[in-house]
Amino acid sequence: MAHPKYELPKTPHAEYRYKMAMKHVEAAKAAGKSSEEIHEMFKKIMSYDVNDLPASSDGAHKKYHAAVAHAKKALENGKSSEEAHEIFRQVLESKGEGHCHKEK
Repeated sequence: MAHPKYELPKTPHAEYRYKMAMKHVEAAKAAGKSSEEIHEMFKKIMSYDVNDLPASSDGAHKKYHAAVAHAKKALENGKSSEEAHEIFRQVLESKGEGHCHKEK
């Protein structure tokens, strides 16, 4: 039986979110998760609201949260959408602990 085709929402980040959802789906399959668990996870990722970020302390999600926070801050400081996306990408792809200059 073929899986039904998923129609991407008409939102700016839908394609990236779909890519990340599928990455999580593959990991869940490899971990032996049930079809129901995988579908629930997929739905959660695709309906994710970056304005309502839950706290996260695990490595990959912590970096994602940092990338979103930096991009949102860039937009607040007058950066263009393209500049904010580049900052998001740089933080997400960074290898180290970072050199954030946020106020303490």
